[in-house]
Amino acid sequence: MSADPAGPGDQLHLGFWMLTSGGHVGSWRHPATQPERLLSIEHYLETTRIAARGKFDMVFFEDTLAARERNGGVFGEVSINSLDPLVQIAALAGATRDIGLAASFSTTYHTPRVLADKFATIDRLSGGRAGWNMVTSGAAAGRNFGNGEHPEHAIRYAMAHETVDTVRQFWREGPGSPQGRPVLIQAGMSQWGLDFAASYGEAIFAAFRDIEGGRAFRTGLRAAAMEKGRAPDAVKVLPGFMPLIGSTSAEIAEKKAVYRELILPNMVRGILGERFNFDFTDYDLGQPFPLDQIMDGLEDRPMIGGDRARFVKEIQPGDTIGTYAERMANKLSGHLTCEGGPEAIADFMQAWLQAGACDGFIMQALQIPVELELFVDQVVPVLQRRGLFRTDYAGSTLRGHLGLETVG
Repeated sequence: MSADPAGPGDQLHLGFWMLTSGGHVGSWRHPATQPERLLSIEHYLETTRIAARGKFDMVFFEDTLAARERNGGVFGEVSINSLDPLVQIAALAGATRDIGLAASFSTTYHTPRVLADKFATIDRLSGGRAGWNMVTSGAAAGRNFGNGEHPEHAIRYAMAHETVDTVRQFWREGPGSPQGRPVLIQAGMSQWGLDFAASYGEAIFAAFRDIEGGRAFRTGLRAAAMEKGRAPDAVKVLPGFMPLIGSTSAEIAEKKAVYRELILPNMVRGILGERFNFDFTDYDLGQPFPLDQIMDGLEDRPMIGGDRARFVKEIQPGDTIGTYAERMANKLSGHLTCEGGPEAIADFMQAWLQAGACDGFIMQALQIPVELELFVDQVVPVLQRRGLFRTDYAGSTLRGHLGLETVG
């Protein structure tokens, strides 16, 4: 196969990450949020229709099989309400047109027959708009399912390979969808996750620090897919992206201040605890950062807060718990961020696309639906004028939107 594994595409692909009230940890406290609507289909239908008005490829729902816990209790201040994502996209299928509908569902704790039937059904009923984010699950989910010892990372991915192979075999028996079968989405960045992505993934939800890292990842992943007999264009790399839209520096500063005020002290302690799997309850925020205590036995404590090595590196000489926590709280997202007016946001996205660092983005919104609507009304028209994004859907399937071949 002789295609260029690094060549950029001509237009962006856009997915929207539907994180209930928003991607900001305090979004549920935002004045525009109506928490009672988060359990209603109207909230998700309104948001999906806004994304469809912006001609997004898809909306994307995550799944959470266990509550966030802290000291034996639910960490309620930051818990993301997680309704069953498959039921959500099924409910949206009959009330929307064109836009893709994707959901996470675990390969660790769901059987292949169940996965195949559920996604094939939604794919049929939606007219070929379904996508499956193939995830493995953590230990907290395992306790809820009561299946004995939770499998280690490598074993979970071996199980995932077997599960996806079996699901695809079921689908080959004939889903009967206009797109052939649901789009396969993948989000793991470990060595096992990357092999899994090269083997099966068609839309890869990724996390990068800079353009150089994105380009290296995309080039390497496309080459790995080619080694497995796949076309490089069969893999679309979509990093997470959180824009902060404001017409002036004063407007942006004011918006940042509003979001910072939404984070309560108890949230800060809890998130610190998740980063290091360490109990900060009895520590004063003004005391020096307890690095020695944190590092003692760090590798023996399960990692529950993301890239912990990077978090440790972020501790600066002379840091108190409070100064570290303040820097952490001021970060709007663990994914790519960009701030400025519509032209500046479009410049950022264009630079990534044309550098071959991505095929598009999975967008987060600080607050839903306010920040999504700003993006659709202000940034999307700029991208369209530049020829970087569609002005209308050319087809009605998720594969068509992503430029993926229909599977026979």
